[in-house]
Amino acid sequence: MANVVTIANFTEPMEAEMAKLRLESAGIEVFLSGENARIMEPGLGPLQLQVSSDDEEDARAVLADPGAPQESGQAL
Repeated sequence: MANVVTIANFTEPMEAEMAKLRLESAGIEVFLSGENARIMEPGLGPLQLQVSSDDEEDARAVLADPGAPQESGQAL
């Protein structure tokens, strides 16, 4: 990724990972900055979700979409 932009910051690693997986499943290449530092020193700064500047608009749209609501009584 030549030009990367940070599209979200997370303090909770699980939330960051879920957002990363959501973007990857949409075919968007993602980098989670600070991931390795948090392994070495938990609580060290926010995790930054970064994408190519070319994918920024699509990535923001994917994260903003709450998804289809689940109807009660239906099996997954």
